[in-house]
Amino acid sequence: MQRPKNVAAAILVLIVLQMAFLDYWGYSHAYHSNPDTFMDVVTGTGSAPSQYRIGVLWPASFIMHHSPLGLRHILTAIDLIAGLIAVFVLFSLLERFKIYRDGSIGMQWFGAATFALLVQFYLPWVTWYQRPETMTTTALVALMLLTLTVRVPIAGWAGILATAAVQLLLAAAQSFVRTDVTVAFYAGVLLACMVRGRDDMSLPRYLEMAVSGLAILMAGGIQYYMSHIVFPQATYGDTPIFQLVLQFKEPARLIAFALFIPPYVWLIRTLIRRRIELNGASTAIVLGSAIFMGMWWLVGRVEEVRIFLPFAMAVAPLTAATGIKVWLSEQAA
Repeated sequence: MQRPKNVAAAILVLIVLQMAFLDYWGYSHAYHSNPDTFMDVVTGTGSAPSQYRIGVLWPASFIMHHSPLGLRHILTAIDLIAGLIAVFVLFSLLERFKIYRDGSIGMQWFGAATFALLVQFYLPWVTWYQRPETMTTTALVALMLLTLTVRVPIAGWAGILATAAVQLLLAAAQSFVRTDVTVAFYAGVLLACMVRGRDDMSLPRYLEMAVSGLAILMAGGIQYYMSHIVFPQATYGDTPIFQLVLQFKEPARLIAFALFIPPYVWLIRTLIRRRIELNGASTAIVLGSAIFMGMWWLVGRVEEVRIFLPFAMAVAPLTAATGIKVWLSEQAA
């Protein structure tokens, strides 16, 4: 029996293409309803916090003005490329799990099928409260997670420093797309370094802690610069900043959340209940996702589940690997 890599790759490409097809019609519908949709952020007249998230719309606008393509075509292409980067980076992380790598062919097929199922489950939510930054954030989170696992292939301290530089570059890029994701991700990394007390990430523990702290400070600096210097006129208008109480006052908000969150709940419950030991990168992404979950409930609308999609996708390899571990333990019992 052949290994699942090639079949999984073909399925993942089809899933991302399906997402991009639906994504385009979402952008197209928004454009035909309002030809100036998203352009308020480009011109600097958008409301907070969208106005601070220029990392996708400004480059897309630049390409639009120097090509025959419309903004909706460019945003779809960006989402397609980001989706492909995200799923293949995350699948490569699944392949690095020892339980997957050393498992039987049947176990690898099970893990690959679980991962593909999770990708198929999550990606259609991109068009629910569609925003241009969702897939780019997903790709950047996947790449940030990769840099916690894999060091730049240069020998010695040059490789260590190059990896640290890549982490900071990705953190800076993410901070222009969604600052809160950068803060939550590297807060998770920082906590993971503190609670684990050993070196099992791509960087030595204390250097990783320093890089994570610097990434959080940099994200805060970028947010301050965007909100107080570049776009001080952007406001939240009549939208309350804190949404926690409203989540429960408007129960309809919870429907989409209840449909979206079960795989994540299963993962967290299984990790806690079975006391599964995680490596450094897995610990970091679980802690980071939990921190972001709290931020989402506090200041976001929980029916906009695409907000959590980057972290939900990032834990998909761990979910598949945990599924293999549970299956093996059940078979042994």
